[in-house]
Amino acid sequence: MTCRESKEFRHQKVEAMTHEERLNYAKKMNAAGMGMIVAGFGTFGGMCGGLWGSIGAGAIGAGFGAASGLWFGSCGPFQAAKETLEWDKEIEEGNREAV
Repeated sequence: MTCRESKEFRHQKVEAMTHEERLNYAKKMNAAGMGMIVAGFGTFGGMCGGLWGSIGAGAIGAGFGAASGLWFGSCGPFQAAKETLEWDKEIEEGNREAV
């Protein structure tokens, strides 16, 4: 079982979209990645602030551990946006050559 659809499936999905839909999808994926980063900072700050009184400087490690999933997980939406824009460029160039 994979975490993500195959590259061919994703490419077909992107090809089925219009140019504007592809740009909107990439914009949404970028926003999702940024949201995950911001949520990670909130988690980090909340964990550090909440645990500092009880475990001291170890709260930094706990905060990083809690937030790292969000920070590293944001790579997925950013990669999807990058991939979509690259494929959009290829598709648009192919459409121009066909005309």
